This record gives sequence, structure tokens and C-alpha cells, in this order.
Amino acid sequence: MSSELPETSATVAAVILAGGASSRLGGTDKTRLPIAGATALERVLRAAPHGRRIVVGPSGEDGGDLAIRHGARFVLEDPPRSGPLAALARGVADFSEGSDDATVLVLGGDMPMLRPETLRSLAARSAESGRVVALEAEDGHLQFLGAAWPLGRLREALAAVEHEDGGWADLSLRRLYAELGPGELGTLRALGAEGADIDTPDALAQVRRAAGPRIALAQIEVSEDLETTFEIVRLAVAEAAEEGAHLVLLPEATLTPFGTDLRAAALTHHDAFAQLLQELAEEHALVVVGGSFTPTEDGRVHNTVIVRGPNGDPHLEYRKIHLFDAFGADESRTVAPGDELVTFDLHGTRFGITTCYDVRFPEQFTALARRGAQAILLPLAWAEGPGKQEQLQLLLRARALDSTTVVLAADQAPPPDYAGKAARGIGRSAAVGPLGAIRQELGREPGLLLVDIDLEEIDAARASLPVLEHHVDLPNG
Repeated sequence: MSSELPETSATVAAVILAGGASSRLGGTDKTRLPIAGATALERVLRAAPHGRRIVVGPSGEDGGDLAIRHGARFVLEDPPRSGPLAALARGVADFSEGSDDATVLVLGGDMPMLRPETLRSLAARSAESGRVVALEAEDGHLQFLGAAWPLGRLREALAAVEHEDGGWADLSLRRLYAELGPGELGTLRALGAEGADIDTPDALAQVRRAAGPRIALAQIEVSEDLETTFEIVRLAVAEAAEEGAHLVLLPEATLTPFGTDLRAAALTHHDAFAQLLQELAEEHALVVVGGSFTPTEDGRVHNTVIVRGPNGDPHLEYRKIHLFDAFGADESRTVAPGDELVTFDLHGTRFGITTCYDVRFPEQFTALARRGAQAILLPLAWAEGPGKQEQLQLLLRARALDSTTVVLAADQAPPPDYAGKAARGIGRSAAVGPLGAIRQELGREPGLLLVDIDLEEIDAARASLPVLEHHVDLPNG
């Protein structure tokens, strides 16, 4: 079901330097240190664009598995332990067929907070400008192992600094960058902790504080056939678990799509759906969140988001507060509103829950943020219509800015031949940063969007834009 994000065609490879033990970390191989459930190296491999990935360093016990799961090739510099520039030269030599006008990412295996969208931006800017573009950390220093190079220029620079008797032993990366002339080096500012490496115990502690859980936004097509939907859900959760997710967010109305008998589904199938999510949470050791319907005493249903975790932690429900009586729809005729805000904690991050039409009400998002929410889950079954895609993107960005939270929206993928009036989604599941930038977004087709929460980014956003502190309760009228 995976739907890969668009990659720049200029990126032919990522060379990841991942060699050796760190004396400042007690002789530990820093690239194999665990960060939020995965090693630093695996997190870098996750972020690197799909395609050729060359890891220069010892394969270790996990190398075979990493090579298979991430399409990586492990190589060693020659001679071994001869320094970072020798390692880089070995990695470049491993794809000698690459053309000089191609772009290559040069990355460190100890930068676990790198993001796919940042690496795509590095590669795209390098390709467009013909320059080297390096990541600039929050403290202003450049990350030489977080950069995109035109391949031809990288080869030239390596040749220029090579020892007279051959090789690059004991040469630093600074020597390579010293070969760049005026105007040849551009920068891209890092956000949050993504510019951090883990050279020291303090840096390691900083990264571990910043690394929140991995979230999978499952954009699925919801069938009117229950068993078909259940199988789609099983496959989506299994794929998310394989990708290291700690939480999977399914769309609104995953139990049964709008336009069907919601109360009949609630009475007959909600318990089975809740049980399925609980079983999947236990089987894959993650939290599953999905849209269902539960019956009310007045003959309607609640539009309910259920949250199920391993061993019942967490185990809760959110009932949609704002009902979609707009654009000709009449949700309140069959759905009763909820009246309670819901948050829960997972791996050091507090999540708030909203549903679809709630996104048009900023006070709900700011209220969740004032209750400590750093990220807000938003399952959707967005309705088609003129301008509706643009409205969704605008609202997601605005709500993130209102609350300085990460907004995580998972919509239904619309059935290709659907012509009915009931809301069946438009796709466009998205992750939006706390300052309103769309970080990642899917199209209309089914897919899985993976997002690693960076708590340092959220803290920085709230320090620079303290709207939660500046909030004033205005008088009625």
C-alpha cells in the first residue's frame, strides 16, 4: 500500500558515513545507539531518499537486515579506519557510473533526526543551483555530513585534496569544503533537532529528549464491505509496524463509510472493530487510532475515534464535537455531538484528538494545546467539492499555527469510481509543522505517510511564537 513521496530525479545516491567507535561515548559505535526505538543509522536510512544508499562502515550484526529493509549496500574504506574523507571517497567510488551532473547526498550515520523532506530539499536546491548545499544547525555551524553535492564537483574536490602518494587517509572533511570557491556553498537552515549529531554524551541526551514517536498516517479506501475494510486495516497496520511506527492513525469513519446505515454498523460491528484494533495493537506492539460509530440513546450515533494500545494502554475514545451541517450536509440528523476534549501520552509526547469538521474551529486546537498537546491527530473523511482541497490545506496550516502543534491528518482515499454525495475523502493526508508548513503530503491514492515527531521543533516554535501564552479570554458580545 506504500505511496512514496515524490523524489527529485537528481538524487542518484546517498553516501552515509557510519564508521567506528566514538571515544567520547566510551568506545560505543554511535551509529548503533538506540533513538526512540531505532538505531541512529536506521533513522538516517529511513530519511534518505529511496534509491541507491551506500553505507561506508562496518555492517555489524544488523547490517544484513538493514541492507534488505532499506536497500543499502555496506562498504569499507580502504585501508580501514583511515578517516571520514577516505570513507567518503570510498562511497563515491562505489557508484562510478553516476554522471557528473547528478546529485549525491553526503550524510552522517549519527544524525538520527534528519527528515526526508529536508533531504529532498537539499538535493533539489543543489540540482537547481549547481552548488553544494549544506544543512545549517540551529547554533549556526554547518553540517558537512548533511549536504548535497553535484557529483562531478565532489569528484573534483576529492581529487584536489588526495595525497600525492594516493588516498585520503587522515584528511578531514574540512579540507574538502575548503576547495569550494566563493558562491559555491549554499545553506539550508535545520529545524528542531535535525541538525544535531551525537558526538558527545550531551548531544546524545539532547537528541533523545527531542525524539518523539514515529506516526503512520494510513490513507486507506474504506469499503462498504466490512471484511474488506478489516483486511485493509490489517495490512495497513502491519506495514506501519514494519516501518517502525509507534502509532497508526486511520481515517474518520473507517468502520463504515458515510452514505451507509451508520447506526446499524454501530450496533452490529463497532465492538468487532474495536476488538480488531486491540488485537492489532497487541500483535504489533503499537497504538492504533481509527474512526468508528457508537450508538446513542436517542437513535443516532456518536462519530467516535477509538484509541487502543498494547495491554490497554491507552484505551480511550473521543466523540466528535463539531458536526458537519454545512455545504448541504446534515450530519447532526444521524450523529449526536460529543462534549469532551481528549488527550493521551505516548513515548514522551502528548497527543490531542479531533475529527474532520473540528478543523474549522481553532478554539478546540488551542484548548488541546493548553492541555499540553504537542501533536494533534485529525482523522478525516473530507468531502469533495469546489475549493475543498485548498480549504483543507489552509485549515491544517492555520490550526497548526493557532496551537503551535504538529497536526497529523489522515483522510480516506476516495474510491476511483465513486459518484455519490456522501463524504468519502479526497486523500491529501498531511503532516504540518508547528509553524504551519506542510512537511509531507500524499495524493489521492491509498498510501502510508511516516512522520517522526521532533519535540525540539515544537519547543522552538512556541518560544518564537508564544500565542498560547498571549491568549486572552475575550468578553462575550
